[in-house]
Amino acid sequence: MKRKFCIAPMMKKTDKHFRFLSRLLSENAYLYTEMIHSNAIIRGDANKLLSFNDCEQPVALQLGGSNPKDLGIAASIGEDFGYSEINLNVGCPSKKVKSGNFGVFLMKDKNLLSECLYEMKKNVSLPITVKCRIGVDEFEGKDFLFKFVNEISNVGIKTFIIHARKAISGLDTKRNRSIPKLNYKIVKDLKEEFPELEIILNGGIDNLEDCKNLLNNFDGIMLGRKIYDDPLFLLDVEKEIFNNVSQESIKSIMNKYLIYILNLQSQKDLNRALNHLMQLIKVISKNKKVRNQILHSLKNKDISIEDIFVNLKEDLLRKDLALNL
Repeated sequence: MKRKFCIAPMMKKTDKHFRFLSRLLSENAYLYTEMIHSNAIIRGDANKLLSFNDCEQPVALQLGGSNPKDLGIAASIGEDFGYSEINLNVGCPSKKVKSGNFGVFLMKDKNLLSECLYEMKKNVSLPITVKCRIGVDEFEGKDFLFKFVNEISNVGIKTFIIHARKAISGLDTKRNRSIPKLNYKIVKDLKEEFPELEIILNGGIDNLEDCKNLLNNFDGIMLGRKIYDDPLFLLDVEKEIFNNVSQESIKSIMNKYLIYILNLQSQKDLNRALNHLMQLIKVISKNKKVRNQILHSLKNKDISIEDIFVNLKEDLLRKDLALNL
């Protein structure tokens, strides 16, 4: 089941550099791009937006938008780039998507959403999937969700990734990640009502015990900020969920990522990739002085890659020992 454990699409986080790092840490996690609007792909630099490293596979392209023709074209371009799936964002509640009438606000217009998905399916041979909420504003409750999924599945959609809380348009994006409370039960009931559909649960999952328990009721789970805040959690996922114990030390993984960074040509890419590296280092060592020493070493061309993480030696050893317990 390839979507058993998914890393959620996150704006300014799940770029190709973080996905490369994620793949170094996990062989089995299913990856998603940041949401990319169909207009940006059609009228912008598609190569810059869509290129990725083959090692990321399986990786899905998440699209945003509400123009059926444009979404169909963008999906086709995504297929040409080699993505394994095209996902339509029907869950983002930001002000930007509200003004553009896409994201979660498409849940209010099932006819338009169906047209969008029909055009996408017509243009590609890849799986087309939907990431949505359990509702939005006054469009809520079990009857609404079940009817919504039933109608969208009739277009040929077989995989739904569902954030288990409704969106409220009066709240900002951050508060929409915590208000109102999560409702896993309604998604569990949905899976029982539609056993033939693949239902992936998203929202609030942040520990291994919950991951294991939830996989008893759902086809897969999706985690976002937990993974970005603690990328090493992926090593635990590999061990505990996929029974795959990494033979590599954390330092070896970090060295591979550093070599990847040093081969980047664009300064913007370099900066973004370094941000992900420092996020990982922050998990390993809480010592700000050590992190600053590493940043200084990265700028010093006379220091070898093998020596850059020397100040993390004890912290790395503790992490490796903990993973092997």
